[in-house]
Amino acid sequence: MVSLQSLFDRALDAVVGMDDAGRVTAWNGSAEEIFGWSRDEALGASMGDLIVPPQHREAHAKGLAHYNRTGEGPVLEQRIRITALHREGHEFPVELSIFPMPGEKSFYAFIRSMVVEEAARRQQELRAREGEALLAVAQKLLDDVSLDDFTQFCLDTICSVSGMEAGHFHVVRGTGDQACLRPTGIWHLADPRFGPVAEVTTPLRFRRGEGLPGRAWASGSLEALDDLVACDQFLRREVFARVGLTRAVALPVSHGGQVHGVLEFFGTEEARLDDELLRMLQTIGSQIGVAIRRKESNEHRETLRREMSHRVGNSLTVLASIYRSCSRVAKDKAELDEAFLGRLMAVGQANRIAVEDGGRGLAMPALIRAAIEILPYHDSIAIETPELFVSGENVMPLVLVLNELATNTLKHTAAYEDTHLSIRGQVEPDQSHFVLEWRETRATPLSAPPPAPERVGFGTQLIQLMVEGRLGGSITRQLDETGFACTLRLPTERISAPADVAEG
Repeated sequence: MVSLQSLFDRALDAVVGMDDAGRVTAWNGSAEEIFGWSRDEALGASMGDLIVPPQHREAHAKGLAHYNRTGEGPVLEQRIRITALHREGHEFPVELSIFPMPGEKSFYAFIRSMVVEEAARRQQELRAREGEALLAVAQKLLDDVSLDDFTQFCLDTICSVSGMEAGHFHVVRGTGDQACLRPTGIWHLADPRFGPVAEVTTPLRFRRGEGLPGRAWASGSLEALDDLVACDQFLRREVFARVGLTRAVALPVSHGGQVHGVLEFFGTEEARLDDELLRMLQTIGSQIGVAIRRKESNEHRETLRREMSHRVGNSLTVLASIYRSCSRVAKDKAELDEAFLGRLMAVGQANRIAVEDGGRGLAMPALIRAAIEILPYHDSIAIETPELFVSGENVMPLVLVLNELATNTLKHTAAYEDTHLSIRGQVEPDQSHFVLEWRETRATPLSAPPPAPERVGFGTQLIQLMVEGRLGGSITRQLDETGFACTLRLPTERISAPADVAEG
């Protein structure tokens, strides 16, 4: 018996003995290492309470009672894979074989921990799923699908592989201090009950470092929340917790060293956020990020091609109209050249601005600065206006109007050198219109109002055509002894003001 105990102590697997009452009778050194209980603590204790998980204890007790009555046991002398309970309370996979001792009312079990093998199997499984996901995304990238459909496919794929219940894509919009993450509205929702999370996210905007998406944007790396309910910075936590989503991961979508968007995923308490899963998400997310960016670039180039074709046609139409109007009022070729060539340059400038910046949306202050570059003192002109973004199709008419006003200002300041120019804009309280005021003020008012023009000049006609015809707005002018004022009143539907940025 002494030699048998010595053999048990040298065994690499756990050797556990149990009597017919379910009490521990043997416990070797490997059992101490695997289960965390010392031999002194284990001997005499109930096997069911010691290492059998709660969900298996009833079956363990019934099996022991059945063997005591019949001498038979369906699990005896077989290799069984099951979970066992560690002293610290966590379950782990084991492989065991149970042998009854002939002529004795006792049993011995040889138990091997499968933690390492299970981890290796899971890692292999994850890598296989990771490879399948990346292959599926690569194949989808070749299909003729829209960017939105491709992004949706990527979200569905990542959620399927990772076990996450919800996924969404935020995209960076704007530049400089005005840049923020905006929701795309493209979601993967495993269940309709998760619908409120999309609703609460729709109006939010995230600046760099704000909220979970903003933090991923700022760090340029994966950000995870194991318990978003406990995170005060996650302002959406009440809605997410209500539908059972308590874990979150955010992945930046980078290309060329620049973050273009953030993928965001959410799971229930059962969702795993271990190192292996996060590594897999990082790998798949980065590759999918590149794919989304590539798809976006391809779609953007096609949009630009169509836009250029459309814009060239519009520009030729505008130039033809300008030329006809100039030729009707010009007295000779020199006057025609002066009237037409300057406006030809203005159309070219407007198209340059639209091509370079229109696709991203051009902020009103930047548009104004670009349009009045012909003024020698343009850098010192006071411009006060909200950061409203003008849509690409409306860049050219607005630039033409401002360029025409700037041209007139050059003529006026030649006669009145003490004129001060200011440009101010604001959105009306009801948000229906944006009002832009161009005001030239003389330091010393004239003794009498200047004479009214004998005829309506082409510049005035051009401004009216652009404001009323192209922009759907209205224009008012005032010329008196104090200077000149021109007020443009434009529908806000022609421009889009960025919503307030909030954390979430």
